[in-house]
Amino acid sequence: MQFLKYEMILSKCNAVITCAWMLLSLFSVAGHALFNSSSVQTVHRGMSVNISCNYQPINDGLTVELQTANSKLCSVMKSNKSWINQSCRNHCRFIWIPETVQMAFEVSNLQINDTGIYKCVVTKIIPPPSQLLGEEETFVQVIAQPNVFVSHERALGGFLTVVCRSEGFYPSALEQMWMRNGEFQNASLTYSINKTNSDGSFTFLSYLNISDCVNYSCWVNHSSLSQPTIYHMSSTDCYGNKGTNKGIALVTSALLILTMLMITIVCERYRRGHQSSVSPVGLSVTSELGLYDDLQTEILYSTLGDHHPVPAFAHSFAQ
Repeated sequence: MQFLKYEMILSKCNAVITCAWMLLSLFSVAGHALFNSSSVQTVHRGMSVNISCNYQPINDGLTVELQTANSKLCSVMKSNKSWINQSCRNHCRFIWIPETVQMAFEVSNLQINDTGIYKCVVTKIIPPPSQLLGEEETFVQVIAQPNVFVSHERALGGFLTVVCRSEGFYPSALEQMWMRNGEFQNASLTYSINKTNSDGSFTFLSYLNISDCVNYSCWVNHSSLSQPTIYHMSSTDCYGNKGTNKGIALVTSALLILTMLMITIVCERYRRGHQSSVSPVGLSVTSELGLYDDLQTEILYSTLGDHHPVPAFAHSFAQ
């Protein structure tokens, strides 16, 4: 009897142990399925990023996928202790490190529109039914440094204007200020334009009207820069630009004067030619003034009467 009781107790213990192991395995799978860690990585435009999968695969029959909100970038399957590439895009590849039993995905040549959430998903497909074992999210922030140019131009009204142009930066937050001889200028004196480019980057332009050319600089700060950067424009460049503008104005004026002279000469030649063509050939013309003088010589005035001059024509009589 005691032996039977001992055997019954032992069988119950084995059943309890078996159930405990089953529960532990279920909690383990559930734990992987519910596991959803997240991380943030910042990368410069054109560079690569490694997105890790926080799972150590032991058995075969697994698939590992890299997904975004809109598409599947790469998918591999573990079979016979090796990895089979199912479908991966050109800029994405799977990385397996057997020494540390770690896996990750590398995404290369990242652009601004690649900013977003990337998800590594591990799924058990053999034996069916498929079962989610783990997933990890990584937010990738692609940043781009501004390309800064400082120049000068002649604005409307003849004012000399300096322009600071920051192109192709991301994200949009950017600080840009003018400096004169190392001192910041009042922001109210500047005029700014912010543009969005076709690739998602931004362009920021800042204008400042100046009356002299004394060491103007543009101070720029952005999250892609390790520290604020100052871009200089020397006074030599500024005055050189004024000399160039003056030379262009002189050449333009000279061309305009030469054109007016040529037009005047052509018109004068045309006028003279037109006058000579109007006079008729072989026609003798006696001026009215000559006739009037001849007539006056033949008029005699009489002093008789009421003292009014009376014209009298003199006639010669034959003797």
